[in-house]
Amino acid sequence: MNTYHNYCVRFVAKAKAELTEESFEECELKPNQVFGRTLVSLISSGSERGGYMDYFGGGVYPMETGYAVVMEVIKVGSLVTSVIPGDVVFSSAPHCLYNIVDDDNVVRVLPGMSPEEAVLCRFPAVSMTTLLQTHIKPVEPVVVTGLGIVGLMCAQAFQHCGYTVYAVDPNESRRNFGSKCGLKNLYSTVKECPVIGKVGLGMECSGAEQAAIDLLDVLRKGGELSLIGVPWYRGTDTYAHDIFGKIFYGFITVISGWEWSIPLHSKDFLPGSNYGNYEIGMRWIKEGGIVVKDIYETVNPKDCDKVYQAIVNGTCTKTCTIFDWRNI
Repeated sequence: MNTYHNYCVRFVAKAKAELTEESFEECELKPNQVFGRTLVSLISSGSERGGYMDYFGGGVYPMETGYAVVMEVIKVGSLVTSVIPGDVVFSSAPHCLYNIVDDDNVVRVLPGMSPEEAVLCRFPAVSMTTLLQTHIKPVEPVVVTGLGIVGLMCAQAFQHCGYTVYAVDPNESRRNFGSKCGLKNLYSTVKECPVIGKVGLGMECSGAEQAAIDLLDVLRKGGELSLIGVPWYRGTDTYAHDIFGKIFYGFITVISGWEWSIPLHSKDFLPGSNYGNYEIGMRWIKEGGIVVKDIYETVNPKDCDKVYQAIVNGTCTKTCTIFDWRNI
């Protein structure tokens, strides 16, 4: 039996991350399991920032984190036929050098894609939940607020599907990344959008409630507001009465854009799923429908605490960060 030294990024206290080491003995896999060595893993600057800062309280340490890896398959269970050792696959798994996942929770990386490109399929899938749920068709304009990695992918995904997208972020650097990725209509505030009162769907990707409130002012009557970004903490003193009035008199439908509101896997009469979206997002990236060139930086997992501090302080130079495990 082989002994493995697993390294994992953990939150060991509030606002403190470390690369921890633990040893484990190779064991017999369950029939449907896949064992692999991580090549890269993707940081979520929203969800992981919330965990790192313990915004909701009650953190139990050490805390596992991460939900997107590309790994090389080392071994498979006796019933696994979808992948073989040596294949490179995506999975929603934590920041660990070695991971064991079920075989239906992997997506084969498309030929010719780098691990860094492939792992980014995780982020288009976040807003594709809204794409599956909305009643608004591409004949109407849509607005995306927040051009962090989730909003940038959201705007590109909807534009790729034929929607006229207006993307908003007060940060000039983020708007510049959006322009380099092919977004056509970029603004610093919602009020600058030339479609006030005509927008069918507003998608709030920053987690800032003021952005959601601003979207209510540009939606047409009967429009939809999707809350995609996690509202980690209170950012305004606006009364609920002011918001409810806009929703009530505007006949607005408010939906949760939380990705876990759809199943992990497709079913009869429910073709939309998270793993289906990962696969589609990966294909769109490879085909160029979603542009990812130069939007990310790679770092050694040993520098994890510096990375999370940069995310919290807003000093990252790229839209997202990827851990590179190949030299661990």
